[in-house]
Amino acid sequence: LISIGVYVGSGSRDEDLQTTGTSYLLQKMIARGTNTRSKTQLAQDIENMGARYSAHSDREFNRFGLQVFSGDAQRAVGLLGDMICNATLNSAELELVKDEVSMEHEDNHNRFEETTIENAHFNSYREHMLGQPIKGDRDLTNTLTVNQLRDYHTANYYGDNMVVVATGDVSHDSIVDAVEQHFASLPKNATVPTKNADKAVYVPAILFIRDDEMY
Repeated sequence: LISIGVYVGSGSRDEDLQTTGTSYLLQKMIARGTNTRSKTQLAQDIENMGARYSAHSDREFNRFGLQVFSGDAQRAVGLLGDMICNATLNSAELELVKDEVSMEHEDNHNRFEETTIENAHFNSYREHMLGQPIKGDRDLTNTLTVNQLRDYHTANYYGDNMVVVATGDVSHDSIVDAVEQHFASLPKNATVPTKNADKAVYVPAILFIRDDEMY
């Protein structure tokens, strides 16, 4: 088995208070269809390779990965390239993703570690986007639009801000060739200024939270 991972050097810190949650929604929308593949076709292509897809959003990065058999390395790069470069970002699909994320927010009282870490970040960096939740504010997330996701993609998904990593029994040259082919449509440099590039300032404070539903 080999693993192919695409790492984007942006996350929730690259949002603002009006677009909080954009990075997380976009990460989920990446797997919801491209210009050449529907959501169902994407899932079937992954299944037909016997592959395992995973994705993760954080404050300063997003990751998209496939674990595949060694003979499918170039196919995996091509699939990830199609998803990241050609995501359709359909408005109807976005509403479904919003519902999923809203349910995740509803379940926060069962996510002890995640809730604790989110509050620790808020308490430490409350004057910077690093202190805001990765999944965004529940009410604001429901107002986000496809155009805002596209704006985030344009601002942060470009060549110099991405790294493709392949581990296992792979040929370096073949991976490089596949990346150059399937990620060629992305610009090399940012076309708009990066948000929140300033250094986050630690704010020493004490925060007390009571939630009677967490037990």
